[in-house]
Amino acid sequence: MSKIVVVQRGTYITKKDTKHGDIPVILGGQEPAYYCDTHNHDGEAIVMSRSGAYAGYVSFWNRPIFVTDGFIFETRDGIRIKYLYYYLKNTQEFLHKMKRGGGVPHVRGNEVMDLKIPVPSLDEQERIITILDSFDALFTDISNGLPAEIAARQKQFEYYRNKLLTFREIS
Repeated sequence: MSKIVVVQRGTYITKKDTKHGDIPVILGGQEPAYYCDTHNHDGEAIVMSRSGAYAGYVSFWNRPIFVTDGFIFETRDGIRIKYLYYYLKNTQEFLHKMKRGGGVPHVRGNEVMDLKIPVPSLDEQERIITILDSFDALFTDISNGLPAEIAARQKQFEYYRNKLLTFREIS
């Protein structure tokens, strides 16, 4: 991996050292820990959490972010960042197993940089990205649409239940 990425470590920051804003602070979990008014990275990047329960967790960002307890990966020429992201997500379980330590487990940068990543041609990377982006969009669409559909069916059920169980009074 060291041949295909440029890696940076996040910058230490605490919530009390920041002003509230709309920049996600990537601390070590699956979701932003909080939001602040400054960033230490802008544009496409892969972030891997360095420590804690989610050490090794991989996320993709294409907006200003502030990474504190993580690695920021940018790709070199010859590899598309989304290809690398999908590859790393595919090995997510293995990356989690790289954690070492007792109370607060860590993923070590040198071990991550020693990973072997297959690098197909740029055309093949683009083909893979296109397919996986399509599946991702479909999944996101279903995940977002399903709660709305369930709510609509619940209202429909309630409407018909009320109609069926409402009787005319007998005079």
